[in-house]
Amino acid sequence: MPSIKPIIIILSCLMLFSCTEKFYPEIDENVSILVVDGKITDELNSCEVSLFRTVNYTDDYLLKPERNALVVLFNDLGQSEILHETKPGFYQNTSSTLKGETDRNYWIKIKTLTGEEYESAPETMQPAINIKSIYGEEIDEILDQDISKQAVKFYFDTQPENQSGKYIRWEYKESYEWHTPFSSEITVSQNPSHICYPVNRFDQINVFDASNYTIAEVAHLPVSTIFNNEVKLLHNYLIDLKVYSVSQENYIFWKNMKTIHQTNGNLYDVIPANILGNVSSCDETCQVLGYFEVSSVRTSQKIFTENDFTIEFADFPEECEEFTMILEDQLRPDQTKYHIISSSPGTDDAIIYSVRLIECYECNLKYSPIKPSFWP
Repeated sequence: MPSIKPIIIILSCLMLFSCTEKFYPEIDENVSILVVDGKITDELNSCEVSLFRTVNYTDDYLLKPERNALVVLFNDLGQSEILHETKPGFYQNTSSTLKGETDRNYWIKIKTLTGEEYESAPETMQPAINIKSIYGEEIDEILDQDISKQAVKFYFDTQPENQSGKYIRWEYKESYEWHTPFSSEITVSQNPSHICYPVNRFDQINVFDASNYTIAEVAHLPVSTIFNNEVKLLHNYLIDLKVYSVSQENYIFWKNMKTIHQTNGNLYDVIPANILGNVSSCDETCQVLGYFEVSSVRTSQKIFTENDFTIEFADFPEECEEFTMILEDQLRPDQTKYHIISSSPGTDDAIIYSVRLIECYECNLKYSPIKPSFWP
């Protein structure tokens, strides 16, 4: 699911469900609403639920995790499993008692420490949609009316296991080898590294409706873009892709969220009116937002380098360009952040320093030197 943002803005009009019928509560901006973000897939131990309380939009602090709730997963075979709170507000199944299976129905029940009860509507796990290929195409990306830039746009094609999977949601992240362009005899960290592995996660909502396709093979679904001034392809660049086969209801929920909140596309940002999730309260005095997704999932990774394309990419990171700092005589650049290349007298007892960011010498000060576990 799209990742969590720290602040939620409460709008004053929101349509919700009770356990038996629709109701339209008058929402007090000071009332804290439970936000549910969860899913189960056909992967092992893949049920996870995040529970948070909203805060007033005038407050400047993080969402409040809902601690010590009882969260139970059910299926249509009469089986159930209690989810365990592995970190504040985050609940997971820690055994293989219940595993997501195609054509089975799943739902959750929640009981908070204060006795409030919530329940998601049962959803059927759809047949998987396989990832057929991941590839890049060279494009001229238009940045402004008269400005364009060469880039590689990455896409993927799908191939369903059968024709039942019609609604697609996907998530992806990227990682790449980042090599420091410089070295120095003076180090800041105890174990300086010159090769690191940045990871970028993308929070936007990605959904597609293939219900009108005779053969539900979908091509050219977009993922990341790399511009020719970036160094991501200089060594190894990895796309890690997850494709979910979701229900029509789940597709509609996220499509509406994307339409109304196109900029960030996140359940924990501005929540628009009339976006109905599948979680309801058993008491009209309790208010809830969110969705418990039931979906099958397929994962694929692919590595690319600049040799896969004809575009000439940058061989030097822009953030490692030399720049100047002018400081009073008694002040020096923070050497935990900047590497001093040279200095010279300025005017009025000031000193002009030529510096670079310190991570251009020790990349572990900004990025992880350990290759991520999702690399093949």
